[in-house]
Amino acid sequence: MSQAPELPQAVPGQPPGGAPEGQASGREAGQHAQDQAADGPQRASGERVVAIVLNWNGGDETREALASLRASEGLELVPLLADNGSQDGVLEAELAHDPGLETLRLGSNLGYAGGNNRAMQRAFNELGADWVCLINSDLALPPATLSRLVQAAREWQAAGDAPVGAVGPCLLYKDRPDVVWACGGAIGSRLNVTRLLGHGRAYVAARGRTESVDYVPGTCLLVSRAAWAATGGMDEAFFCYLEDADWCLRMRQEGYSVLAVGTAVAFHGLSASTGGGYSAGRKYMTAVNSVRFLRKHGSVSGWAALLVFDLMLWPLALLRALFLGRASAAAAKLRGVLAGLAGAQVDADVAARYARRRS
Repeated sequence: MSQAPELPQAVPGQPPGGAPEGQASGREAGQHAQDQAADGPQRASGERVVAIVLNWNGGDETREALASLRASEGLELVPLLADNGSQDGVLEAELAHDPGLETLRLGSNLGYAGGNNRAMQRAFNELGADWVCLINSDLALPPATLSRLVQAAREWQAAGDAPVGAVGPCLLYKDRPDVVWACGGAIGSRLNVTRLLGHGRAYVAARGRTESVDYVPGTCLLVSRAAWAATGGMDEAFFCYLEDADWCLRMRQEGYSVLAVGTAVAFHGLSASTGGGYSAGRKYMTAVNSVRFLRKHGSVSGWAALLVFDLMLWPLALLRALFLGRASAAAAKLRGVLAGLAGAQVDADVAARYARRRS
């Protein structure tokens, strides 16, 4: 429910890789995604990419994400496993499997923003990264994805467009690989702060193209050294949720392009660490950070949308949620808005509280 009036919406009418419902059958779209995953990558130059997997009790999913990352082709890649004070033994198990793996033990849960910031400092300052890619612990990457992201950024800049700050693929569901979770995202006052582009549509690789968007989800976000230096990384006050939208907005304010690449895909299982989907924890933390986003970037129309849609019309949202069996999530969203207005902040205690409720 916020907008940046000084920055025009950079959202295409048709998101990259996303076709309107009914344009391609599930079988056709799924085959396109499989073809994309199987296609050989175009070799990138000697630029070094450090891919960060941030773990917080992700367990087997984190190990699967690392395994898919190791299979990447077409670029100089250094995987880095950063651990946010987990108790799942993943870091120890991965070191036993691969003693040469770059690791960063953080000791406590610093959030998606704080944990990745520490890992990016290590990647750029110590590991010589030209690019860093943030990888969710529940993500699976086809071998060609990262090289395609780097290549798309290089081609964009060669065409004389603005320097590239961040690049992301089309994110598809792991269990529904023919369906788009997001091909980039939009920011605006009538979009509940952010909206996932192409969400729920059939994926059609043949329609894939590179487009400028408002932000790319931190689920899989490739960032350039220059954009990282210009922005100082993620705002750790967000902890998790909307930190990616805020960061990309600040990149755009610094003159960098943010791109979604329709011909590159990754498969998203939704976050194991926060429950994914329409969970109470996700809704509460997103609502708290929606208010924070408004305080930082908001406009009159953004605050008006918060008042109307999240407060005045909340009873209607609750009725719909009751019908769908999601009453607890709807209630959590209202609590989050009120808590955000009262100055609350998402932190490790909040994340742990909702994690305990799922266990």
